[in-house]
Amino acid sequence: MLKFIKEIGWRGLISNKTKGTSEILKRKVNLYSGFDPTSSSLHIGHLISIILSIHFKNYGHNVLFLLGTSTSLIGDPSGKKGARSLIKSEANYFYSLKIRKQLFKFSQKFKIPIMNNNWNKTLKFIEFSREIGKYFSINYMLNKDSVKKRLRSLSFTEFTYQLLQAYDFYYLYKNKNCVLQIGGSDQWGNITCGIELIKKKTTTQVHGLTHPLLTKSDGTKFGKTENGENIWLDPKLTSPYKFYQFWINLSDVQAKKLITIFTFYNKISISKIITLHDRAPFLRILQKKIAKITTILVHSKTTFTDIYNINQILFNPNLKNMLTCLSKNKLLLIKKYIPCKKIILNDTKVKILDILIIDNFICKSKTEALRKIKFHALLLNMNPFFSDYVITKKDFLHKHFLLIKKGKKTFYLLYFKYEV
Repeated sequence: MLKFIKEIGWRGLISNKTKGTSEILKRKVNLYSGFDPTSSSLHIGHLISIILSIHFKNYGHNVLFLLGTSTSLIGDPSGKKGARSLIKSEANYFYSLKIRKQLFKFSQKFKIPIMNNNWNKTLKFIEFSREIGKYFSINYMLNKDSVKKRLRSLSFTEFTYQLLQAYDFYYLYKNKNCVLQIGGSDQWGNITCGIELIKKKTTTQVHGLTHPLLTKSDGTKFGKTENGENIWLDPKLTSPYKFYQFWINLSDVQAKKLITIFTFYNKISISKIITLHDRAPFLRILQKKIAKITTILVHSKTTFTDIYNINQILFNPNLKNMLTCLSKNKLLLIKKYIPCKKIILNDTKVKILDILIIDNFICKSKTEALRKIKFHALLLNMNPFFSDYVITKKDFLHKHFLLIKKGKKTFYLLYFKYEV
């Protein structure tokens, strides 16, 4: 099993681990990774924990996912500059259902069971304070980074979070023989709190292992689009096409780092892929490999195939000439994945400027639209146009569609229906 530690080590999946972790991994162990449902979807930061869990599973360890339904009601202060807004019970229930559904996809495919930490809801405050709180000094709790960085604004509610997560570890150790907890590096303080509790209550030494968080070279959070949107795993929040394009648009430096984290290629294969990429960087071989693996993992092979075919159309140098003979089925496939808006018209002629700013779908204002038109940053069916251009039926693809390209990478499909 030492081979396993080396494996996840060269992949960049180890940030911290307790002394003795390598030793216990010489045999099969039970471990878990926790996910608090604090929103309606997981994002690509959580995907690292899922992938790390899959690596453990592939090496023969027993892994389980813990859905933190009760702990999410408290809110983890780790990595937060300000206090979390407390989640209402109704939202907590809804979020838990959504996150469980996302985890279930990986659970089903990789045979990783899911548990819910609702056992915390049966704890009584006095009993918890006596049986758990007595093992931790205030000084020990204050020395946690998540507490020190927010000491002036940290509520008592958030302060108790580390004890509740520690109890989760203790509960899973007692009931499922979990001797290892894994998670992001921001969870190190919470994980060690659990280790401390188990050691004091049972004299048993358990362990923790964390992976690095996704950050850019300047240390800021990585994993968002250019306009600041998170890359969610929920296809309704981040479309599979946008998800795929996020990876395609990685810089070469990012791609060389992330191919070890987000794919399952071995070291030799990755070295060959990087060599091929460096010979012709414009082909974006690295980015395409990552995009393929992550899209199939999060969505499906069918979805990846559809998106790949769409990209072959939209980024074809000859797209302008292709559009006139593009089949309706191909347009409907494109409509399924790229941003599309239905527009009802009662006139056979309409100004392009009015269309561009409807519901801020393509442009936020006329000023933005005029500026982009001026510099040919907007194309109508791959053709530049003037601001006073009037759309007529002759512009439509298959009588109803218009393709708008914005900038170098973004496409919109407009579906027009006339009510005359």
